[in-house]
Amino acid sequence: MKNARKLKSWIDKKLENPRFRKTFEEEYEKLSLGERLVRMRLAAELTQAELAKKVGTTASAISRYESAEYDRYELRTLRKIAAACGGKLQLILEPSPKRDRAA
Repeated sequence: MKNARKLKSWIDKKLENPRFRKTFEEEYEKLSLGERLVRMRLAAELTQAELAKKVGTTASAISRYESAEYDRYELRTLRKIAAACGGKLQLILEPSPKRDRAA
């Protein structure tokens, strides 16, 4: 438990650096999207091959979409994957928190 607190403290300290935070958040989003796709597919009790057939693509394409390394998602394909798994795609765009601007 002590190591977990040290790790959290280390990450919190690193996240204070804006460059690190930006890169961390980008990588986290990629990992999170791939993981969500896997969970959605498994909840629908589909293999990658079965999902690919429903979407009209290949199992290797589904595998790429589920990878944390992948970053070339197409909204049309994400919608098809979500629908084939019985879900839907929601895209949320949020503005960054306003910062005080120096005059």
